[in-house]
Amino acid sequence: MIAVIRSAATCFWAVMRTKMAEQMAYRSHFVLSVILLIAGDLVVPLITLLVYRSGATFAGWTLYEALLVQAIFGLAKGIAFPLFFGMVNTTLGLVREGTFDLLLLKPRSVLWMTMLRGLDLDDFGRLISGGVLFGYALSGVSAPSITGWLQFAVLFAASLAVLCTFALLLSGLLFQWVGSSRVFDIFDSVTSFGMYPGTIYSKAVQQLLTYVIPVGLIANMPAVALLGRGGWETLGAAGASVVFLALGLWFWHAMLGRYTSAGG
Repeated sequence: MIAVIRSAATCFWAVMRTKMAEQMAYRSHFVLSVILLIAGDLVVPLITLLVYRSGATFAGWTLYEALLVQAIFGLAKGIAFPLFFGMVNTTLGLVREGTFDLLLLKPRSVLWMTMLRGLDLDDFGRLISGGVLFGYALSGVSAPSITGWLQFAVLFAASLAVLCTFALLLSGLLFQWVGSSRVFDIFDSVTSFGMYPGTIYSKAVQQLLTYVIPVGLIANMPAVALLGRGGWETLGAAGASVVFLALGLWFWHAMLGRYTSAGG
């Protein structure tokens, strides 16, 4: 097991070094991409700020608490997008070109190689905007307890699992529907519900967004933990992310089994 982990880590860092070297060859493009990405991610928090400045509010949530939800959403995307979501474009491009077969010949897991091929350093810029917003939001709320931080750590891991599952689902779709180049629009439409406090939705919708399509776990639940509004029972919701991830892994491998190669 240790040898497998060490081998995977070596492979990961080798790819990261290569990706970094590629980005440094075009530094201005890399910097501009990161700046535009940060600006785009700050649009929703800016709208939230304007809403509160106009006198409207999300019921039961202060400005800083609402921004905390959106900051955590940004942090989660800042980790998940560069690590997982590149596999969506990778699958789309390789299947269209008929070269995905080359990954099948690699002496490693096809899923692992697809994820490595899709690593995108540009998306790490989301960590900057999310981190700055996270610090700003925390400055306006009561200091979280140790228990709150522990709950947050578990729920944030669940958040990454949910985002990874979405990447698996979108990538898996492209083995059969290679013309679906706008799959990210599906992702944006579904996950946009997770950018706002869960209490703005009805109880039925909250249950749906927590246990069926757990986008509420991306940011709302971790924020609730930090704010001290949830007991340890809220961690039961993290189990939904495990089931969701298992579903995503099954779906991706099932769709890979239906892949008919360039000759199909």
